[in-house]
Amino acid sequence: MNTRITTFLFASFLVLMTISSASAQVQRTYVSGLGSDANPCSRTAPCRTFTQAISQTNPGGEVYVLDTAGYGPFAINKALSIVAQGVTAGISVFSGDGIDINAGSSDTVILRGLTINNQGGTGNGIVFTSGARLQVEGCVVSGFAAAVPGLLTGPNPSGLTFQASQAISGARLAVKDSIFSGNTYGIEIQHGAGRGFATIERTRFEGNFTGLLVRANSFVTVRDSVAAANREGFLALSTSPAPSPELNIESCVASNNGLDGIAAVATGGGAATVRVSNSTVTGNDTGLWADGNGTLLSRGNNTVEGNFSANFDGVIGSYGGK
Repeated sequence: MNTRITTFLFASFLVLMTISSASAQVQRTYVSGLGSDANPCSRTAPCRTFTQAISQTNPGGEVYVLDTAGYGPFAINKALSIVAQGVTAGISVFSGDGIDINAGSSDTVILRGLTINNQGGTGNGIVFTSGARLQVEGCVVSGFAAAVPGLLTGPNPSGLTFQASQAISGARLAVKDSIFSGNTYGIEIQHGAGRGFATIERTRFEGNFTGLLVRANSFVTVRDSVAAANREGFLALSTSPAPSPELNIESCVASNNGLDGIAAVATGGGAATVRVSNSTVTGNDTGLWADGNGTLLSRGNNTVEGNFSANFDGVIGSYGGK
């Protein structure tokens, strides 16, 4: 074989091997409280911040937390997993939002095992504005509250706000095994041009102004979860003629909330629907509340007792099995 051709092929092989090696290195990166952002974010030389590790990680890759520390707020603009297992990955937020997610229309973002707490800022814990799917597992989000919260007036801080406002139809949120406490809204879900979907499992909403708030264009199922000691527990709310929200509640507890355990409220020509099955609603000011064009339907297998002002307020309908 021609010497020049042999040399070229060998050099090309080395380049390909180098590219392959580099790709493998940035598929999985690491952060540590003892790390440095001057490091390559490898297992043995981890970075200090999520921001640096994310910049070194391929789309669809993972960032792993090696030890307990505070890591600071960050933004995500691609498919990515942030994983903390067996350690506390603290994200203290002094201004702005804790985690901002502006990913591509086909991107999935996974957040696992993070502790996000407000330290005087006016933003949100987690904000999702674009992407195909957000998955939140085993996270704790607390303290994102307005000084004087108002349910119908202006934006309010949330532990997690899932907006999907950029003409993304079918965006999905999945939350499980998480805690949202001391926020204006524990989770607020609202979609823009197309209907979005959310599933919430084994999650606790405690001490928020509203535990779970579902707004326009959102189809949400929550099961095996608790809303306790909030002002409002679970709420589907519509304030305009936009497509109505739907909230399905299965095997949940709404207890000791200052106003309503579970509510469907619709004003301004809108509509809102809540369906409740196999759930316990007790110790609230009002157990089940339907107002305006809000429709609240009970499966007939719920425990709605021991609420202080009323177990039911408004017209509560029913639905049967199929």
